[in-house]
Amino acid sequence: MLDTVSARVMALIVATTLPLATIAGLLAWHSYQENVGNALSRTEKDAQTALSELSSDMDQTHTVLDMLAERDVSADNALREFGLVQTISQHHYCSLVLTDQEGRPSVVLPPPSSQDPAICTSGELLPTLYDGAERPNIGVDVLKGNRGPLIRFVVPLMNQGVIGGYIIAVRTLGWQRSHLPLGDGRLLLGVNDNARHLLLMGDGSIFSLFPDHPGTPEMPATVHDRLKADLARHALHDAFTVKGTTYVLQNAYGPVSLLVVTERTHEENRALNIFLIRVGLIAGLLALELIGVALAARAFLVEPLERLALAVAEWRRGASFDPRINRSIPLEIRHLERAFLRATRRLTRHERELEKSAHHQDMLIREIHHRVKNNLQVVASLLNLQASRIRSHEAREEFRLVRDRVRALATLHRYLYSENGLSALDVQSFLEELCSILFSAHNMNTQTRIRLKLDIEHVLISPDQAVPVALIVTEVVSNALRYAFPENRSGVIRISLRRVANPPPEKEGLVELELGDNGIGLDASRASESRTRREGIGIQLIRGFARQINADLLISNDNGTWYNLKFVPADPIPTAVALAQQAINQSDSANT
Repeated sequence: MLDTVSARVMALIVATTLPLATIAGLLAWHSYQENVGNALSRTEKDAQTALSELSSDMDQTHTVLDMLAERDVSADNALREFGLVQTISQHHYCSLVLTDQEGRPSVVLPPPSSQDPAICTSGELLPTLYDGAERPNIGVDVLKGNRGPLIRFVVPLMNQGVIGGYIIAVRTLGWQRSHLPLGDGRLLLGVNDNARHLLLMGDGSIFSLFPDHPGTPEMPATVHDRLKADLARHALHDAFTVKGTTYVLQNAYGPVSLLVVTERTHEENRALNIFLIRVGLIAGLLALELIGVALAARAFLVEPLERLALAVAEWRRGASFDPRINRSIPLEIRHLERAFLRATRRLTRHERELEKSAHHQDMLIREIHHRVKNNLQVVASLLNLQASRIRSHEAREEFRLVRDRVRALATLHRYLYSENGLSALDVQSFLEELCSILFSAHNMNTQTRIRLKLDIEHVLISPDQAVPVALIVTEVVSNALRYAFPENRSGVIRISLRRVANPPPEKEGLVELELGDNGIGLDASRASESRTRREGIGIQLIRGFARQINADLLISNDNGTWYNLKFVPADPIPTAVALAQQAINQSDSANT
């Protein structure tokens, strides 16, 4: 990923600017968290204020009922005393009942007419009239009402240490806003901070702290699950924030807990928006900075280096080195361009000298092959002239055999130096010309009485193997022309060279050379002692040449005489020019 200059420049830019952007983002996040923390502390404060008011109100209720029990309350003055208590408590009592010592009610103060009857309705509220049940339990009970929890107080009336009756009071745990006087601090709960005050009972029921305003907010399922878990473990306190809403749970009275739900205020929403704007600005400025620096780096650094690399690549393909770098780029790149320019000029000069020397050597080798060929042709002509002056038929034949072999070598030197950069033998063209020369030497044509068939694949043979192959072909074709078709018989001389399919692993590139004729055969041609002697020498030469090229030789007399040779061609030798070019390429690779 960081192989290119542009990628590394971008990585350096990101590495240097990202810490600053991270610090700025952390500062913005800290500022936002402070506002979120303010919301949590504000909600905690609201909960503590509401709990303080609830505790104070319940303490006053206990005090009032105890004072009422200590006074001489009777059926005559109970209504007046109960009315006074109802007035002091801002009409929060659902009922005040005076009973005798058996629990039978004697005086009942009903709820005020200004109170909603549903507030004091509860399925758990026991009848206050005596119906033969046990006496009331002294103490405080928490009941579940239709609009919220109800508190039932049972206070005994003592007369000389004996219970003479009971005062039973039932009131709401919360307050009715409509009954609170103006200026009461409880009216301000949840007004200025988007808070809702709720009462959570032990069974999970949720009611408003103000029963005359019974609505409860919608809460996510995660909040309900957490509240259930708090109730299951009897948690006295819990505070958390879900989706921007803060929840504070605090035990209020007995099994009843106070739940304060606070939504974001305008200031907190503004803080969130400011945080998002800051993050967006940081990200936008970072992106603009990266884009600007990337464009500048590409214009003044990356593009000059790319042009320099492209110029070097073009120079390697043979073009002149021309990076075309202007003066606005860094000084180091200009120095690098000058160094490359000097190096390429020196390399180009050295390459030209090396190629010139290689071409000179190549011409010398070609000249050597040409002179060897000419000298061999001169030798062949001399042998031919000498043979024409000899009267002995056998001696003349021996001279002609030597002549044919020398001509084969002369012809070979014409094909040993090819144009493809390798010093090797092009077998197909060479065999066609060699056979044509041999046929002409015997005053024959390749397509007359004795026909020649060639099936040659394109195979390159090294000079060390070319000489034995040429002499083997000369011996076989010469013997076939002389002895295989007596008495003007017609026939075919066939030569094939092909690659062997699926050779053994140790003989990769194995080829098969098969040559022979469909004449009278080797055994039938041994009609005289002289012929037997000549052919024996020829077979010895063929076997010797086969050993020189490490060939497996097989001689067959089936329908003529056939020679089968299998050998692995040696790798051709590169010419001087090819060696020079290879050295130049290796030098280029080492420099890059």
